Amino acid sequence: MAEQGREDVPREGQGAAGQPQAIQHPAVQPPVAQPPAAQPPAVQPPAVQPPAVQPPAVQPPAVQPQPAQPAPVQLPAVELELQLPRQWGRAVLRIYNERLAVGVGVAAGFGIGIAAFYFGNPDPALQAIRRAIERRNPDNPDQPADPHVGEGAQEGSLLVPVYFYSQLGYQYFTSILNGPFLKACLQTELEKVGYKEPIDVSVEKWELPNLPEGGAGLLMGMMGEERVLGWLAELPEKVSTAAGDSGIPEDVSSVAGASTVASREDVEEEAGPSQAEQARLQQQPPAQVTSQQAELQEGPLKRLRARLLQHKDSPTAQTLLKAYSCLERGAAMLTSGGYQEGEGVEHLLEGVILMQGVSPGAVNTALYHQSMLHLDRPKLNQLTSTQLQANPDSSPCLLIQALQLPYGHSRQQAINHVIDIVLQHGETDPMYKHLAFIYCALGYTILQITRQPAPALSAFASALMYKSDHLVTLLFTAVCSMYVSVPQAIRQFHHYIHTAPTDHPLVPRAHYFLVTLYSQQDPSVHRDRILHHYNMAQQTDRNRLPGFAPVSSWLTVDARRVYEQVMAQPH
Repeated sequence: MAEQGREDVPREGQGAAGQPQAIQHPAVQPPVAQPPAAQPPAVQPPAVQPPAVQPPAVQPPAVQPQPAQPAPVQLPAVELELQLPRQWGRAVLRIYNERLAVGVGVAAGFGIGIAAFYFGNPDPALQAIRRAIERRNPDNPDQPADPHVGEGAQEGSLLVPVYFYSQLGYQYFTSILNGPFLKACLQTELEKVGYKEPIDVSVEKWELPNLPEGGAGLLMGMMGEERVLGWLAELPEKVSTAAGDSGIPEDVSSVAGASTVASREDVEEEAGPSQAEQARLQQQPPAQVTSQQAELQEGPLKRLRARLLQHKDSPTAQTLLKAYSCLERGAAMLTSGGYQEGEGVEHLLEGVILMQGVSPGAVNTALYHQSMLHLDRPKLNQLTSTQLQANPDSSPCLLIQALQLPYGHSRQQAINHVIDIVLQHGETDPMYKHLAFIYCALGYTILQITRQPAPALSAFASALMYKSDHLVTLLFTAVCSMYVSVPQAIRQFHHYIHTAPTDHPLVPRAHYFLVTLYSQQDPSVHRDRILHHYNMAQQTDRNRLPGFAPVSSWLTVDARRVYEQVMAQPH
């Protein structure tokens, strides 16, 4: 109807408007003499060619409204595009009801399909889907979600587009897509808005670039991919304090026993503090003596506790002291009960998790090495197996078994099974609060199996969903991001440094990595940053807590080379 109205506008203009009346008079030609008298050469040509000249003059008003009308509609879309980052890729996610899809839904009393519910309640349903899928960068909360969910379409079931603005967004999406996590989150969020029917998900279509973003290839060529991955393989053994010169072989040193560098504290007698330490305690106020004597109570980890006495104000030392307490409490429960009661298993796990024992070497050293808890491995394995026979879904027993497995697909599957069980139980599961650690252990296992950072990044992203300040995961994410995007890796290292206490054992390494990363951009522009991070790396490495291993020499050598090049340039 609107277009018919516009078609009528020119016809009305030709017979009724002021200018067409002037055209009609020359057509009748009663005042033919009057035009020549006033403007003979100027009026007659229009009289000869009015239909050829003036119709185009009349038609533009009819043409102009048409482009003018779409303009207000298109402008908001253009403004929206300008506000969004460049799209890296996309996927089409199908959300469907399996029972409804095979024709047994409504007849069997299962209710309406998800597509019908979505289009009957578009706003709450779309927001529920977005809450389950989207993730925002904690460093830039004002940026669009990555991945981002668009509006759905109906083709038998519900199809929703998922947009990725970076490879990390894609990797996060694939991590929650694998396994039951995404399905469980969608189910929970949809139930909140009134849809309680069981659903399932699958990807209908992928549209992805062939190459990763970001210019990380040059960095990896310089630093050596195998060298970085090898360093990542050793990283869990550098996270926590060492058992020191305790007889732990270097190849099995772990989170619980990383450094084999001897010190005066390492040779302290197992029976108690040294004479110098006893004399120092006697000179201190009674309240302080009581507190420190409590730290030196008998126990298999007494020597490790003693080494941290003078660092009790350190957040990292406090975490380690708490970890040792949990380990010793769990061991005491197991041994005093003859390995018949499983209550001590949860305390063991608390200690391992506080020490960030994501590697099998870390866990097995803490549990079984003679310098640590020195538990009876066959008896502990028999206890957990018996507990699982009575309760196959016991997540503590499943987790402590999984963490002891060597790297391989069996370990990956076992950890994935723990995650499935915990997500099924929800917040009532005792391991739910440790999902960040469990996903971190999964990501680290994937990294060891595949030697590819991308699939590991997916698990690390899931870990950060549950605990955004999980320090080891933040560092893992930053290192793996170097394979994807140098700017993203820089942001991740800064996020870790700002989140971690200054004495966290990985802080020096983060500073050294930033020196190398900034050198891949414009060293003259980033000169001050390079100097700052190099000095901070040296300072934090010198001030590391006792027992921590020093930074790997290849990393310090690379950073030193960058530092010397920058210092040699005129300023």
